[in-house]
Amino acid sequence: MAMPNHNPRAFDWRIYADATCAGLTALIPIPLLDAVVERAFRRRMPAGIARANGRSLQPEDRARLGRSGSELLSLAGCLMLPLAAVRYLARVIWHKVVYVLAVADAASLVSEYWHRAYLLDHVIRAGHLDEGADADWAIQVFFKALDEADTSPLIGLARQLASTSRRISGMLLRAARLDDPEVTQALGEILSSQWAAAERSLREVALAYNELYMQRPQPGEAPASGRGGS
Repeated sequence: MAMPNHNPRAFDWRIYADATCAGLTALIPIPLLDAVVERAFRRRMPAGIARANGRSLQPEDRARLGRSGSELLSLAGCLMLPLAAVRYLARVIWHKVVYVLAVADAASLVSEYWHRAYLLDHVIRAGHLDEGADADWAIQVFFKALDEADTSPLIGLARQLASTSRRISGMLLRAARLDDPEVTQALGEILSSQWAAAERSLREVALAYNELYMQRPQPGEAPASGRGGS
């Protein structure tokens, strides 16, 4: 299966709308509601990005690509879930009190979701999720590439977006309900204005995916483990 070329990709807000909203849910001042809304945007990303490319995904692949990540499937990940829940509650309560920390949290999350959206777009355009392709391998590699990605270069840009967003809760809830990128078009202005530099950083996760994808096991070899978490 051919890889897409690495020429600069034109900015398309339809690809990054749900990703940006998912990251900004850290600014919703109601514990647990932020997680619910984040999950809704994350699950919507694969279908939305496929639609922007004029493609469709198999329902099972769409569901798997909407999960949180591969690390939750490991034994260590399962054992860490109770601690993670405690840390989550402590973090969101504290962050809702100290807004500046919530902005930092949102910036990190937005950057991670931008990389996720870019890579989803890359995989879909490559045809690795088309009917007849080895979608199982592509999805395993997708999560592995995300786990290993360095998202720090875009945190500064994401912080600009997060710190300028006001009354974000209402916009995010409306966007989650309407599933229309136009609702959040204003959020894309900062990313759009610096897209050339941002795309150079985002491209690294696609290059890492390509390298991992080419390591596909031969028949009879055990495939790499890992599918998306819940």
